[in-house]
Amino acid sequence: MDTSPLDSDVAQIIARLDRSSPDKLLNSIAEELLRLHRAYQAVVARMHALEITQSMYDQMIASGEPVALQTMPQATVIDASFSLSAEAGFYHLEYDSLGVPYRWTGPEPTFLFELFIDRQLPAAIIMRFSQATFTHAQRTVRCYVDGHEIATALVEVDGEFEVRGMLPPRDLVGGSVVSFVCPSVSAPDGQQDIRLLGLVFRWLRIEAVPGAAADTDDTDDTHGSPVVALQRESKANSPGKLRRRIKSVGDAS
Repeated sequence: MDTSPLDSDVAQIIARLDRSSPDKLLNSIAEELLRLHRAYQAVVARMHALEITQSMYDQMIASGEPVALQTMPQATVIDASFSLSAEAGFYHLEYDSLGVPYRWTGPEPTFLFELFIDRQLPAAIIMRFSQATFTHAQRTVRCYVDGHEIATALVEVDGEFEVRGMLPPRDLVGGSVVSFVCPSVSAPDGQQDIRLLGLVFRWLRIEAVPGAAADTDDTDDTHGSPVVALQRESKANSPGKLRRRIKSVGDAS
C-alpha cells in the first residue's frame, strides 16, 4: 500500500509544530485542532444546507406548483419573535427590559434560517445580535449560504453588533439556507443557567441590492473568513429607527 500521501500530510503537520518549548508546542497543537474544528464546522454547515435544500425540493415536487415559487420577494426580515425552532439552533423567546424580543442561540455553534427569496440579484445580509458568550478577540461569526462560506464584516451599531455580507445571486429557483457559526458556545459563569449559549439574536434582514456586483470569491473553509477589524457606526440610527426600518421592509415583502 502506498502511504506517501499520508506521510506527506503528517510531515507537513509536524513541520508546523513549534517544538522550541513545551508551551509553544501546546499552542501549536491547539492551532492544529482549531484548523480541524473550523473545517468540521464548514462541513456541518454544508451538510445542513444540502439536507434542507433537498427537503425543500421534495416539497416543491410533491406540491405540483413549482411555478408559484418563481415569484418570490426581494426582501425579508426575521426577528426573534418569529417561530424559530430548537432544530434551527435557537432557545425559547425572551424579552429585554425594553420589551424587545431576543433569543439565545445554542447549544450548538451553528444556527440557521430556511427562507424563500428572489436570488436573481445580489442581496445584503445583516444579522443583528446584542451580546455573546465569546470574547471580543474571538468575535468572528462566520456565515454560510447554501453551505458555502461568504465574506463578512462585523459592525458595532448603538452598542450592538451586526454581521454583514452579500447573498450571491443564483439561477436555481427554490429555497435558500443561511447559517451562522459562532466561534464557541459556553454556559454563563456564576449563574444557575446551565445552557450552552452562543449569542443573543435580534433579527436578520436580507434585501436585494440592484446594480450591486456579485462577489464570486469563496473563502477557504479550512482557514475561515478573513480577519476584519471591528467597525463602528454613529448613533444616528437609534434602535427605534432600526426597528421601524425592519417593519417597513417586512411590510414591503
